[in-house]
Amino acid sequence: MQSQTHTFWGRVTQSFGLGSPNTVPSEDVNGFPNIGDRFAHSTNTTSVWVVENVLRVAASSYPLVRLSRENHPDIMKVVSLSALADHREFTRA
Repeated sequence: MQSQTHTFWGRVTQSFGLGSPNTVPSEDVNGFPNIGDRFAHSTNTTSVWVVENVLRVAASSYPLVRLSRENHPDIMKVVSLSALADHREFTRA
């Protein structure tokens, strides 16, 4: 399942006009977040999301963070780095 998710994510980033995913090293975003960090929505802490990678795409002012749901790696979401930094929306789990 992981390879299908990776293939899908590659197609998504290519649709933004990138030839390949442009992964941002953690130190480029001041160490926040690191791959493997866990987050939950502030209003719903039952779902825990794990950082898979951080990408810079031309269509977004902020880097985008790809999260997969803990214990359900086939479920993923993409959020702006600014959304994770806003503690009113996400908290570290």
